Amino acid sequence: MRRKLSTTLTISPPNLERTGYFAVEQALTGRAVPIDRDWLISRFHDGLQVRMLRPPARGLIEFSSGLASWHPIEGAERCVVVQRLHSGDAEGAALLIEAAEDWARYFGFSALLVLTGPHPRLPDPQDMAALEYRPFGDTADEIGLMGKILHGPILLPSLPQGWGARARALGPGLVVQCSARCPRSLAFAQEVTERARQAGHPARVDLIETPKAARARRISAASDFAIALDGDRLDDGRLSEAETCDRLRALLPDA
Repeated sequence: MRRKLSTTLTISPPNLERTGYFAVEQALTGRAVPIDRDWLISRFHDGLQVRMLRPPARGLIEFSSGLASWHPIEGAERCVVVQRLHSGDAEGAALLIEAAEDWARYFGFSALLVLTGPHPRLPDPQDMAALEYRPFGDTADEIGLMGKILHGPILLPSLPQGWGARARALGPGLVVQCSARCPRSLAFAQEVTERARQAGHPARVDLIETPKAARARRISAASDFAIALDGDRLDDGRLSEAETCDRLRALLPDA
């Protein structure tokens, strides 16, 4: 335990600025605009846990109980779910995962879960396998659910399969789904929907504001930013802003 206390920091509202969390988060994720502080404080109130590697190492992990998770995972009520994991090397990632496992064990949770796959926001499944995580299921997007059982036996959680139905439930027209986590992403969502409306196309932003809403409505397993057009998903958070604009110009005349 001493080793982990010396290598990780527990991040909470009182020490956000003092620990340099925002600078580290921005550097690791490559965001042009940092995470919104008020949004993050609300997540702490929901039960979000954040651990960061002590400087000069750089890495962070965000995790929460299944009931406070933003990832749409079924049967995760007794589990802890990793929301994000960023580290410059495998050793740092292992330390961060270990910190999350310790927290989950202490509070009696049954398993630690993490999404993996070919998505810029997710760890590689081989890296998680090296930490003794095993596959629990996949989606058509090649996004995998991996986990480690901490207190068994349990019914294995799984990822939803009805992603098409989720997209259709957003209704007709252009729908950009996002949260207020990143001000730039929200501004971009508002910008493209306004441009579409000015061109005569129905368009709206589906703003996700709570973990419960995220689990129920998200049309992407990996990201809270996604785009649907007339019930078909166009992007699950992998496209750049330029790629998104090019695709929408091709599909929506004058937008």
